Amino acid sequence: MISETGDALIDDIDIASERQEAKEKKIRVKKSTLMSKYLEKKRKKLTQAYILMKPEEFMLLSLIFAVIGFGLLNVLTNLVLIGIIGGVVGFMLPDAYIGSIKKKRGLKLNNQLPEGLNIIANGLRAGLSFSQAVSIAGKDLESPISDEFTKVIRDNTLGKTMEDSLMDFSKRTDDEDVDMFVTAMIIQRQVGGNLSEVLDTISNTIRERVRLKGQVSTLTAQSKLSAIVICLLPIGLALIMSLINPGYISKLFTDPLGLVMLGGAIFLMLIGIFILTRLVKIDV
Repeated sequence: MISETGDALIDDIDIASERQEAKEKKIRVKKSTLMSKYLEKKRKKLTQAYILMKPEEFMLLSLIFAVIGFGLLNVLTNLVLIGIIGGVVGFMLPDAYIGSIKKKRGLKLNNQLPEGLNIIANGLRAGLSFSQAVSIAGKDLESPISDEFTKVIRDNTLGKTMEDSLMDFSKRTDDEDVDMFVTAMIIQRQVGGNLSEVLDTISNTIRERVRLKGQVSTLTAQSKLSAIVICLLPIGLALIMSLINPGYISKLFTDPLGLVMLGGAIFLMLIGIFILTRLVKIDV
């Protein structure tokens, strides 16, 4: 009887152990999946910004900036909460920098695209094949569109179909006008038609969109600047007061009422940022 009870107890322990191992394995798989998604997202962003860096290296750089931001503000203000805010800002700085480079590169490529399409269309009228016309456009134009056209031809030469090479071009740039060009090219290669006329139509459409985007950007520039100033003003004042009189502002982070007020202010600021962002965001 005692033996049977001991065996049952051992079986229960084994089952509990297996359940615990399965639970830990599930958690590890979930963490691995989240990390893989994060690294893949950063890899795509680095590729679009044309920065030759591994996502793991980028993550390490972000952590270094986070440690520097935390240490610097914690030493200057002697407030842990301000240090944590500095660490978060430091972690986000490399990502913001990469995003800025990506945006500038995408804007330049978007402005070059109509000229590139015109060169391709003229080459087709002269009797060249599509790949030859794209190769000439890549040689005649400047970076970044020359890099992209050259990579399309290189991928096609190394064995990829032209459709797949163009799809990779669309994924790398993540631009609506490039998507329109690639979609039109794939459809035309499947059903046929006058390709030079299709490219001329796309080129004119893109030129009009670029012109409208410029006008919208000019009209919303003041509102965007106001939003940036409104967001940075409280943070700047808090940092200045922390340097001038740390004891005065420290109550905001130590007193329960101050923490409630701080949380409410951050919540209202986030709502204001969201509203201002939606107001000045106009799709063309």
